[in-house]
Amino acid sequence: MNQTLTLFTSAACRVGAGNRWSNLACLLGRVCVGAWVLGFSLDAATVNLPTAPSGFSALPTAPNGFSNSPVSAPATGAEGRLLDGFTFTTTLGTTYDSNVTQSPGPPLAPVESDFFLNLGGSVNYLSKASRFTFGGNYHGMYNQYFSQTDFSGFNQGAGVTANYDGGSFTVTGQAGVEFNHGANRNYGSALVDQIAYNVGLSARYRLSPKTSITGDFSDAFSTTSGSFNETQNVSLGTAALWKYSALTEFGPGIRSTYSSQGNGDGRTSIGPTLSMNYKLSTKVSLNSQVGMNFASYTNGATADPTLSAFIALDYRASKLWGLNFSVFKDTQADSATAGQYSDITSVRLGYHRKVRRATLNLGLNYDTNTYTVPPASGSSPPPAAAPDRNFYSIDASLGMLILGNTSYASIFVRYNNQDNGRANTWDGFQSGISINRSF
Repeated sequence: MNQTLTLFTSAACRVGAGNRWSNLACLLGRVCVGAWVLGFSLDAATVNLPTAPSGFSALPTAPNGFSNSPVSAPATGAEGRLLDGFTFTTTLGTTYDSNVTQSPGPPLAPVESDFFLNLGGSVNYLSKASRFTFGGNYHGMYNQYFSQTDFSGFNQGAGVTANYDGGSFTVTGQAGVEFNHGANRNYGSALVDQIAYNVGLSARYRLSPKTSITGDFSDAFSTTSGSFNETQNVSLGTAALWKYSALTEFGPGIRSTYSSQGNGDGRTSIGPTLSMNYKLSTKVSLNSQVGMNFASYTNGATADPTLSAFIALDYRASKLWGLNFSVFKDTQADSATAGQYSDITSVRLGYHRKVRRATLNLGLNYDTNTYTVPPASGSSPPPAAAPDRNFYSIDASLGMLILGNTSYASIFVRYNNQDNGRANTWDGFQSGISINRSF
């Protein structure tokens, strides 16, 4: 077993030789392997300090386009802590993918299936509860394919976050970076390496027992291998919230955005928003914001008004079962085509239920991308936008805590289907098994 894990990390180092990110991944991968061999553990869940009102789920973000293996450590459940404030977990699994290359099939391109092994884990740190709280995390997964070896490589990320709670004034900041390798549906299913950076800041000031002022800022930047665009999406907003009851608060706000590409026209927007938060003990929580965006481009052209929506709803009917529902809708720069923008709608419905000692998770996800190209500054017509792209997935997993609640074993299956009316129409399923060890 130890020899096999050593071969995995050696392969990872050869794949990433000469790249500082991959060299760092190689070093951390060896640490993960050593942790597994020694019996330590790394948890693939990231540290989450509040970016939403206390007790609410964070608002969803845009899907990154990768359909990586569902193998990962659970966010909660497996007990264990090696050092004060630190959590370590290692993850080992295997996955079968019926369409690794996301190909439409003959006569356009053959469908390639493969098995691959997953090895990884994470380390999390969260300081003790106090007025000022901070934390950090690293998570990584190395995927080794048996036949489609070009798809072998690391997916990894790291982040830091801090929170200050001064009673009437709270502020949270976070910064993170993610590196992903694989076929990405946002790039016509091309095999890409993507690095995504993000920073965010949110604040809340309570003016009185009934009223609060909130503000938030986020900046997401991504760069991708090949001839694809660098993209940046910035958002700045504020809102005035009124506490209607002990359960509900809502109020108006304003939000401004800026989206750009490395070689395309930038897009700015501004518009009103309406935020609403609802919380009933631990049973129901709703964190939501909807708005209207009035946009223009740097070449002077204007765009049709668009709707934005960010919704996170959790319903815990009992200790046995619960539901979660999320919506993301916004317009962002398209990373695959210069000068093109994508109106993204992503909807997710999840269900979980206890089945004796095990937990059953079911999920349904639907994404649609509607593309637009800004009008040309001269008399020439703008290039035609790409056709709409629709993607949906259905997933299920069954897992349970084992070995004295220090490990979590699960089996999973996921079906993916994409249709855009062109050659980039495909489907496939993934299935596998994983085990996570925590201390």
